[in-house]
Amino acid sequence: MEGAGKPVLQKPPGYRDPAVPAARAKPPPRKPQLPPTLRHPGKPSRRHKTGRSCCCRFCCCLFVLIVVILVLLAAAGGFSYLWFRPHFPSFHVENVTISVFNITSRSDGTFLDAGGTIKIQATNPNTKLGLSYRAAEGKFAVADKDGEVDLGTGSAAGFTLGRENSTTLRFRVAAKGVVVDDSVGARLKAQYKSKEIKFMAEMRTKLGVVVNGKSTPKFSIRVTCPAASLKQINGRRPLTKCELDFFNGEFDTVLSFISLLSHHQHGAEFSHTSRHCSEHIRLLNSSVISS
Repeated sequence: MEGAGKPVLQKPPGYRDPAVPAARAKPPPRKPQLPPTLRHPGKPSRRHKTGRSCCCRFCCCLFVLIVVILVLLAAAGGFSYLWFRPHFPSFHVENVTISVFNITSRSDGTFLDAGGTIKIQATNPNTKLGLSYRAAEGKFAVADKDGEVDLGTGSAAGFTLGRENSTTLRFRVAAKGVVVDDSVGARLKAQYKSKEIKFMAEMRTKLGVVVNGKSTPKFSIRVTCPAASLKQINGRRPLTKCELDFFNGEFDTVLSFISLLSHHQHGAEFSHTSRHCSEHIRLLNSSVISS
């Protein structure tokens, strides 16, 4: 009766029965690690900011270096121009000797056989600079109102011109069996007898400047001599100087191409500007050479 009357004691919170083996406590779950760019969405990464700053500094230093180099080059170029006073070389046809000139009319057409030597004089007007030329290639033709009649090509060896000096380039040309119209053949035959036949020449070579015995890298030039008659050339009359184009006239080709594109894409206004620019370059080139 006494045992039944005793109250049952309640186990306090956190009580652990020593007879029961203790269960292994589990660690709390860890939060997943986020990449730096997702930890603070509003803030840029410090590493990214540092890399961008280094890139900006590098670009600024590179820009300053390029500007300094350009300024130094401009200063050196201006000083060199004032010291050397460079002038463009001049060219003109000195003599034309025709050894063969036959026009034959047959049942199958009219044919031209021609051969001879054409001399072109090159002059260096500079007082402090020499000029160095590579081997030159010449193209020659007879001028006619219906078009040019090709006489073939010739070549001349490379050479060096000293200060205020000149030399003569000799080109041997030969044309055999060139087909021409009957009217052109008759006209050329009459002009040859009267020495009114006109010859045209074009020469391509590479030119370098010689300073203290050392030559600069050579660049391409094209020399175009206008049509002149035998009577005018061999009669020692004053001849028009040949035109000098740098880089074989490739600038004119580029401008012509731009003019053609602009005519189809942007109308005639830009095309007119391109043609005007090309004509301005030719006039400027001619005025500099004539001076």
